[in-house]
Amino acid sequence: MFENQFSDCETAITSEDLDQLESVIGKKLPAVFRDHYLKYNGGMPERAYWTSEDFFDPIEVASFRPIVYGEPSLLPTYQNLQKKQLIPSNLLPFADDLGGNFFCLNLASGAISYFTTDTFDSELSFEDNHAASEKPVCSNFLRFVQGLISEEDIDEM
Repeated sequence: MFENQFSDCETAITSEDLDQLESVIGKKLPAVFRDHYLKYNGGMPERAYWTSEDFFDPIEVASFRPIVYGEPSLLPTYQNLQKKQLIPSNLLPFADDLGGNFFCLNLASGAISYFTTDTFDSELSFEDNHAASEKPVCSNFLRFVQGLISEEDIDEM
């Protein structure tokens, strides 16, 4: 599959910016994730829809969050969600949909998950809420970015 182009990206970042992110989160990022962000610091994908039999409707990726040089950027989002215990520590939210839900990189496995933010149940523990909010998307970041399709492709399905 051909590369998915991105527009409206922030100022280019350096390897040192990614090293700093890794230092703060305490995990190494997959090489393909690093490479992508060195080329595109955030932005909007040309092909922006994820489809799967696991989801009723296609999900539109509104934007990828920049590492730095833009708001909202990735690290403050992660830190804020961690502080409020709204997302498991192993999930790094790198993109969002139009409804405020996140596409996340699993820092342990490299898999991608869709994490809904509007399903919190006060009767459940944080762990149970996290489990109910996380939906597996695909096995890795490259497969996710390359697997996004255009709106025209949805109409042909």
